[in-house]
Order: sequence, then C-alpha cells, then structure tokens
Amino acid sequence: MLPGIQDDVVDFVMSRWQASGGFGFAPSLPASVEDTYQALQILETIQPVSERELQELKRNPHLRAFLMHNEDKETWSLRTAYQYLVVCAFCGVCPDQGWIERFLGKKLKEVVSLGERYYLTRIRREYPSFIAELLRRTGPDAPSMDDGRILDRGRPDTWRTAEDLWRGLYLHEGSPAPFRTTKEELIRWLQACQTPDGGFGGLPGTTSFIENTHWCLSALALLGGAPRSPDMARDFILRCKTRGGGFARKNGGAPFLYATWHAVAGLTLLSKMERLTQRH
Repeated sequence: MLPGIQDDVVDFVMSRWQASGGFGFAPSLPASVEDTYQALQILETIQPVSERELQELKRNPHLRAFLMHNEDKETWSLRTAYQYLVVCAFCGVCPDQGWIERFLGKKLKEVVSLGERYYLTRIRREYPSFIAELLRRTGPDAPSMDDGRILDRGRPDTWRTAEDLWRGLYLHEGSPAPFRTTKEELIRWLQACQTPDGGFGGLPGTTSFIENTHWCLSALALLGGAPRSPDMARDFILRCKTRGGGFARKNGGAPFLYATWHAVAGLTLLSKMERLTQRH
C-alpha cells in the first residue's frame, strides 16, 4: 500500500467506532458484529501503522461489553457467528460455551450451502478449542466435525462465481480436483474475470467491483497464479479510494468498511504476488 494511504484508512476506520464499543456501518449508525469484524480486519492488515489503535481496542472495556451483551445470537448465520468468534479472540473474551454448543450442534444438522460449509470449516480450523469443548460436552452424541463430513454436504464443483470458487478452494486447501478441472484452467478463468478497467467481475465479462477483485486475487493466490495485469488491478483498487480515507466498491461510490477491507486485503495480496515474482 502506498505511503500515506494507511494513515487515511486508520482515520476512516476509527471514525466508525461507536460509544457502545463496536463499529458501525456509518458514524451515525449503531455498531454491529459484521462492521466490528471488518474494522478489526482492516486494522490488523495494515499493521504496524495501526498498532496504537489495535492496542487501545484490545484493552477497551466498552468493546468487551459490546461483545458480552450481544443478543439474538441463536438466530445468527454461520457467517456472523464466525465474525463474532474472531472479534472475541481479538479481545480475549471467552464466548458463552452453552451458546456455542447449541449453535454449532444445530448448524451441523442444517449445513447445506457452500457458504455455510465455508464458515463452519473456518470455525473448525481456526478455533479448534471451541470444537474440542463442544465434543467434550456432548460426548458420544456429538455431531461429526471432521472435514470429510462437512465437505460431503454439497457439491463444490457446482460453483458459479469467483467468490464461490474461492470458498471451494479454501475448503479443499487449494486443490482443483473437486472441480473436475485443472489448476491451469481455473487460473485462466479467474484471469478472464479481469476487466478493461483493471478490476475483476464475479464472472468473466461482468462489471468489476472491489469485493470481486479481492475474491479473484485470493483464489489466484491459493492456486499459485496471478492476474494478467497486476498493475491495472492495483490501479483499480486505488481509484476506489475516497477523500475520506475509505474505499468504495467502485470509483465514484461511497466508502464503507466492507469495501475498505476488500481493498486493503487485495492490495496486500498483490504485494505478496509481486514479491514472489521477483524471487523467481
């Protein structure tokens, strides 16, 4: 990321910090788990520029209170639950074990979509202690949490968009085998999603947006590939930056935390790809 941009991003993110302790979609809107997750992901990605803010947030009692008093957790999606666990881990807050047991036990019986399997697998791989406690509490009646059972819940080869492909590749740790194609063919498909403006669409020939650019770059990185035009991809992302420091989905749009998260993640991936190219 270019010098100076990171400081602008920090200012933009912190302007969304609410008195409740969490972060909101806009300065005037209440805090949410999703926006708080995205804000922290942004700040962690652009370290060390954001180190002071991260340390302040880790110690902040209002953020911890925001997490402890979140209601309606029983109705959450797996995506929201995963984001909540990430924020709890950041703050050192131990989520309610009874809720985890009920929530995951219920979701394991319902999981069918690629998105649900993706977030369930992320919870399993990133927070094994929660899963171990679930299995210990439930005993012989515990639902199976092994990768094989989760992956058999759907057909990852039926992916349609770049986001679907990224999630399927994550589930299978970058293996193209379940997609009944080769790594080279998947890389070519992702490269074809890049548009004349440098960004990526969710499919070849579709409009580019910041989130699709991130998904395509993530999938390419997992496959060991790169965009045909990395410089154009970087320029597209930088053109999405607004005067307020945040990023929009596309040049000329309004800035949001989710778009800013996709932007900084995309720029980070491009930098890693560039370093790998230079080594070879």
